[in-house]
Amino acid sequence: MGIEASRTEETLNGLHPMKLEEVLISLKDPEVLKTTSGPWKARVVWNGGFSVKAYMRNHVVEMDEPHELAATDKSATAHEQLLSAIGACLSVGFILNATINRIKIHDMEIALEAHFDTIQKWAGLCETGNPGYRSITAKLTVKADADEATLRNLWNKALEGSPVTQSVIRGTAVTLEFEAD
Repeated sequence: MGIEASRTEETLNGLHPMKLEEVLISLKDPEVLKTTSGPWKARVVWNGGFSVKAYMRNHVVEMDEPHELAATDKSATAHEQLLSAIGACLSVGFILNATINRIKIHDMEIALEAHFDTIQKWAGLCETGNPGYRSITAKLTVKADADEATLRNLWNKALEGSPVTQSVIRGTAVTLEFEAD
């Protein structure tokens, strides 16, 4: 095995930095950019009660509501999965930026928390207010081979580049369509 082959097999944070750099450079190609930009699709099918299954590419995720809402509580709620999606996307961005900057991450966790503003609107008990989260807190705890300022910079880059978090922060428009059989 030559020196070049051993470099490409080197991993950092569970990724191959050289391969990751190739992927990032490939995003400059209009065709690659077009295929990775979307459309991204999901399909959600009702399973009775408050239970649904979401289908994304070749993945299936179940969602339900807690017992307190007369549901079976067999899986996380959609709003818990939204928090998890934000945390997952921030994690990917943080690890991406750490890896391309050759920073070893030893341990990392993002704790997310939110409270509903006016959940009574969801329940049909009031006409006004926001049924969604009033705010979301995402706290990163990290142990890495870098100083605090460098890690804080990576955290900011993760936020700025997070498709999921930026979709929430910027209030992405949702177009509703309807069809009844």
